[in-house]
Amino acid sequence: MRVFSSLILAVTALTLTAPMATAAEAERNDRLYDATGASVAKVNRVSENGDLVVIYKGKVRRIEASTLSNTDGKLMTSLTRKEIRRLK
Repeated sequence: MRVFSSLILAVTALTLTAPMATAAEAERNDRLYDATGASVAKVNRVSENGDLVVIYKGKVRRIEASTLSNTDGKLMTSLTRKEIRRLK
């Protein structure tokens, strides 16, 4: 019974984390969209931990992996353009 419970917990955990983008899903030159669905920039680099490096408004910005998701085949961040502008 413990094995069955562990299996159910593992499947549930995988299901809950499935929409999150990973470094394998985000690649260089992918288009990044903000929380409103507007195009922000192309991905310049994907770090080992899944964070993205983009050039936005002439400055290098690091987008944390925890804000990323794949929605309808688009690489999206939960950040708005205003929030991205404040990143360093």
